[in-house]
Amino acid sequence: MRRWRVTATLAAALSVAACDPISWTRVTINHPLKAEDVAFIVPGRTTLKDVVARLGAPDELIGTHDGMAANYRYQDSKYFRVNFGWPLGFIDPLSYAPHDLVLANTRLSADTFEVAFDGRGVVAYAGFFRGSGARYKVLPLEDSKP
Repeated sequence: MRRWRVTATLAAALSVAACDPISWTRVTINHPLKAEDVAFIVPGRTTLKDVVARLGAPDELIGTHDGMAANYRYQDSKYFRVNFGWPLGFIDPLSYAPHDLVLANTRLSADTFEVAFDGRGVVAYAGFFRGSGARYKVLPLEDSKP
């Protein structure tokens, strides 16, 4: 039982020191909107006052030729990483050779919920735009198409 406690304590200490074989990170900017959060919006009936009362002030308000559009931007980034070669760093001859075998997954995008209003401040349409923000490019000349 004592050996189990020592091993668990060592694993916890290494995890806190960022030397762990498994890591996950989640960064959320603004409140991610879902379909049920905006289900109250009915084109032709819902007003700007109703939308702001339920969703808060928009991140951007743009004037259009017949009214305005309100944009709500949010981001929910996730990163998960597993290094299967991490234990080999404790074996003396193998610790000097590259031994990282990493499996990682990342999702980075800024999403937008847009609500367009007519000249009277009544909703004309509303919709989600996924990944409408800047994309990370691996190479400087990479094509920017999604």
